[in-house]
Amino acid sequence: MSSRHPPRPATHGPAAWRPLARYKVLVHRAEQGLLAVARAVMDLTRFGPAEAEHRMWEAHHRGRAVVVVTHLERAELFVEQFAARGLSASIEPA
Repeated sequence: MSSRHPPRPATHGPAAWRPLARYKVLVHRAEQGLLAVARAVMDLTRFGPAEAEHRMWEAHHRGRAVVVVTHLERAELFVEQFAARGLSASIEPA
């Protein structure tokens, strides 16, 4: 007997859907200069110049700035992408 509908996901038990843990991606004060941070934030996110500049100044004055909050795999990708641009970034639980 064939079914026209795909199987329903489990709503309880071990196969139930669970939200992914959230992590903050932090960019740190850069040796390369302020514009390197702003350019990287704009290139790696969808932030415009004003928001990227805000993150740049926060990183400069406080030593670090939260760029995004996302799931672990994507957060690790952001850290790798910042590192490829010579910038320091880290992850911490949200």
